[in-house]
Amino acid sequence: MTHDASDEPDALEPPGGADPLLEDCLADALGPYLGALSPEEIEDYRRLLTIFIKTHPVAAPLYDRLRARPPVPSESGEVARDASGAGGPAAGEAAAARRDGTFGGRR
Repeated sequence: MTHDASDEPDALEPPGGADPLLEDCLADALGPYLGALSPEEIEDYRRLLTIFIKTHPVAAPLYDRLRARPPVPSESGEVARDASGAGGPAAGEAAAARRDGTFGGRR
């Protein structure tokens, strides 16, 4: 009896479609070889790289940290910042009060 893996859902695929971060990684890695390899070879390398990125003891934590980051905005605009950071109006006012020419008290 043979086992047909094509009948099982891929446990490494995210539910609801492709992972944009993983797709970007795969496109960067395989892009230079698209004209040199057959579609079957490209698909084999996609599977291999997907398993590597998601399961390797070094690559998997890096991938998880990248996935946890908020997405990069696709257009420019204002970004909300935490008021407790080093910047902001309060830091500028404090530096102006000291008259030391630094921003946020950093030298």
